[in-house]
Amino acid sequence: MDSPPLGDPQPPKPAPAKPLTDLDFRSGARIEELNQLIQEYEARSAGIRNAPAEEWHRAKNLVFSLLGQVQKSDGRLPPVNRYLLLSGGVQQGTVQVDPGSLQPLSPGSDYDTDFTLLVPVLDAAGVPVTLDMKRSPPGHAQVSLHPFGTSAVSCWSDCCCPGDEAYLSAEQVSDWFFASFASCAKDVRVERRGGVTSAVLAVGPYRILYDLVPVVALKGWPAVARPWLTQAHFWDGKLTEEEAAGGFYLSPSASGPHWRLAFSASELHLRKILPLPLVLASRAAMAVLGCEGLRGLGPYHLFSLCLWSCERLPARYLGREENAAHALLGLLDDLLASLVHGELPSYFLPQWNLLEGLSRRAMETLAQEVARARADPSRYLRRAVERAKEGRRSAKAFRDQRPASDTSGFL
Repeated sequence: MDSPPLGDPQPPKPAPAKPLTDLDFRSGARIEELNQLIQEYEARSAGIRNAPAEEWHRAKNLVFSLLGQVQKSDGRLPPVNRYLLLSGGVQQGTVQVDPGSLQPLSPGSDYDTDFTLLVPVLDAAGVPVTLDMKRSPPGHAQVSLHPFGTSAVSCWSDCCCPGDEAYLSAEQVSDWFFASFASCAKDVRVERRGGVTSAVLAVGPYRILYDLVPVVALKGWPAVARPWLTQAHFWDGKLTEEEAAGGFYLSPSASGPHWRLAFSASELHLRKILPLPLVLASRAAMAVLGCEGLRGLGPYHLFSLCLWSCERLPARYLGREENAAHALLGLLDDLLASLVHGELPSYFLPQWNLLEGLSRRAMETLAQEVARARADPSRYLRRAVERAKEGRRSAKAFRDQRPASDTSGFL
């Protein structure tokens, strides 16, 4: 074959073939589109959640004032208390609650910004408490009042387990806390949602939700979860042992006398170091599933899956912005697999199955719901975006009809 004449331009080389890595194999959805929808959902919903700092500071002061009145009413709450304030309400997975016990409140329609406040009814710092876990379901315990002294036994006698005055009943304490707080907050919207007392305060043109959870505060780390401390974790070198395991709580179950182990202080620090794309994927997954409508399944389950994903996947992968869509799909896959196998281990206590108590039929129904969302994530994300838009419109309508000069703090 003759060579082309000297000086003639060489034909361009064909571009190397590029694999179609931007498609989701299961649904056929474009990864780029999913990433865009995740970003749009975050932008739309953030407009609802972010009330000005001045407003939520005023709401926080009002809540603390009401708790002060509760303490004065019968002297049961510690006079100097160690509250733990968490950004986001219980519907955002800030603490583990029984999802079926929550009457959903809607952002935009019911509130603009939400928080969770853990309110210790007993502070066991310096008290040699031994938890009785032999008579409780996995991950739960009973707590005796005797180490707190005879005054505590007398003070809480009407909130003890029937037939056993030594042990404090979580259900009885939740009943007392709701009744006491509601009696002090007569002009505030207060609702009982399982073991949670929810208060919605209107401060200026914003409504701020506080989910109040009565807890028992303990220092140190439960013996049953001690093996967790000896293992390698993704947070090694990022958190001190005091931050990761300096204390824990007992929070109420939906009903019954048993208290649930809650690692909220540790989770507060862990949330701060989660890769942002994974956080956005988790929020999008909550919105896609509409967790408030899935009885028995809630955002805390997704948060647990996020922690497990950090243990097995490199931080540099989870931290890449373009991998938010992959993280969303992965969380849905993990959740579906957990429901199919009927097992989702607690991050801190792997022998505790967070799906314990769900019937096989309930798990099959939930698996079908997750599978439908996983099969068409784009459509479900677009629905979530539309719900966020509607929430913003509702929030704006409330602010427009409420005088800016109204600073009462009451609805």
